[in-house]
Amino acid sequence: MTPSPHIGNYPRLLASRSVGAAILWIDFTLIFENLAFRWNADAVSVGLAMMLYGLPGVLFGPWLGAYADRVCPWRLLRWSYVVRVLSAIALWQAPTLDIFLACVALKGLSNIAPAPAEQQLFRHLLDDNALPANAGRVTLIDQITKLVAPLVAAFTAYAGFSGFTISAALGVAGFLLVSGSRTPINTGVHHSTQRTRPLWTVFHSILRDHAVLRRVFIVTLCQAFILGFYDALLSLFLKARGYPDGTFGSIVGCTAAGAMIGAFVFRHAVRLCKSTTLLATSCSLFGLTILIPAVMVYADVTVPLPLMLCLWIGNGLGYGLGVMLMMVTFQRECPRETLGTVTSTGRSLQLLVLITAPLAGGALSSVTSIELVFLVAGVSAVGLGLFARSPLRSTTSRLPRPQ
Repeated sequence: MTPSPHIGNYPRLLASRSVGAAILWIDFTLIFENLAFRWNADAVSVGLAMMLYGLPGVLFGPWLGAYADRVCPWRLLRWSYVVRVLSAIALWQAPTLDIFLACVALKGLSNIAPAPAEQQLFRHLLDDNALPANAGRVTLIDQITKLVAPLVAAFTAYAGFSGFTISAALGVAGFLLVSGSRTPINTGVHHSTQRTRPLWTVFHSILRDHAVLRRVFIVTLCQAFILGFYDALLSLFLKARGYPDGTFGSIVGCTAAGAMIGAFVFRHAVRLCKSTTLLATSCSLFGLTILIPAVMVYADVTVPLPLMLCLWIGNGLGYGLGVMLMMVTFQRECPRETLGTVTSTGRSLQLLVLITAPLAGGALSSVTSIELVFLVAGVSAVGLGLFARSPLRSTTSRLPRPQ
């Protein structure tokens, strides 16, 4: 590995990612906790808050990604922390529910700005061989903060002060952490011509010209739809099967544990397997963990709780491998001058399917059964794994082949 002249900035960037992930999951927990206990919001208001939290990423993600391609990514990170601090204070001090919901939208917007900047910086600071290990570290950070965030929210409630003050303090710390760093942006004729092209045209042309990237993106996008299709019904599935209280929380912890295991094995898996093989393994494992409980229900066989928990460790492992593979494939395959645009556009599409998929799953369960939703999701994911193994068309892929 040839070190980058800016490699000293990598620990700072990874620390910034840790702070940003902590802010995201703490805020997410606090927003819905406040809706329930501070504002006594009804189901309509909670659903509206969920939409306002995710909608900015769908609408503005591609444009923020394109902006990250044109400016210093460190500057975009700094401004994202400023907006995060302001939105946390606004959520803390909001006098009415309507203003609180408007601040939720602002918080959702502030959460999407760091991603394209981080993608550009990771690609600038690391060479191809270091990207899989970095994806594993980022996944570990995300999963650990996801588990710790509810504990922070519970502590603030017990101590009697607003958790948004912690979020604001972390935002200030993040701003100070990334202050003073600067990375030159791409320049040149090719970069300037990218500005004049519509964002969706840039995204389509990159996918069209890179077969591995196209395959990985399509499959992981479908995988995200399958996740959203069944995930909102999981607690109802567990209740209908007679599992004890707390099982859902245990399963959430198991999926996080599976993703952490994936973070440790991913670097070696990328080196040993072709991307299509790893993608097929991810989908098949993910699908089988959904399919097995559904088949056992139809066979009138009780799924023991330890088996259920083990299945969901495999579920988190399978899905996590797909997420990390997509991250690394985007970073390796995309030209650097369009990396922010392409990754943010892809993320916007993922958010869109994660918003719409629960509606489809809920509609199917209302006319059939929850068990059928799980059966359809499992079969679809396994079929997706078979598709992932099908031969690729010609490609200009830069992914190294396993030796």
